[in-house]
Amino acid sequence: MTSSAWEYVEVSRRLAVVGPVIDPQSLIIIDDSRFSKDGASSPGATWMYCGALGKAGNCQIGVSVHAAVTGTSAAIDWRLFLPESWVRHHRCCGWDTEGPARNWVRRARVGIGDEVRHREKWRLALDMLDQITGPTASGWGPPLARQWPATPGTATPPSSA
Repeated sequence: MTSSAWEYVEVSRRLAVVGPVIDPQSLIIIDDSRFSKDGASSPGATWMYCGALGKAGNCQIGVSVHAAVTGTSAAIDWRLFLPESWVRHHRCCGWDTEGPARNWVRRARVGIGDEVRHREKWRLALDMLDQITGPTASGWGPPLARQWPATPGTATPPSSA
């Protein structure tokens, strides 16, 4: 499958509602995983160390947010990491002599639009947490997560009183 028309936000929202996140003991886990890819037609794939292979290879990186309780977990949101090498020579970021046409062509071939830019993995994770737990209309995530204090370093859950 190289493209999809399904709405991933709705899938994520439903997973958050029915998954282990409804348990008061749930933990939120953020992870990045590398997936081995053959060929040059996978969005964001580039040569790097891949733990699944135990060596360097052509890989994609996915950043995900999971909810977990003892014995079970569920991925409730995820993003594909786009390395700088997929953006550096793109027309939005300026041209140089290292092959801008190659990046433009491969982005178009795999469906990466002009608006898509490189974002660090930690920024992708924060974007997902904001979307999951935010107070806006897009804050569809677990009600429990929205009850935690916003004070940095706070590790005490809100009182049940």
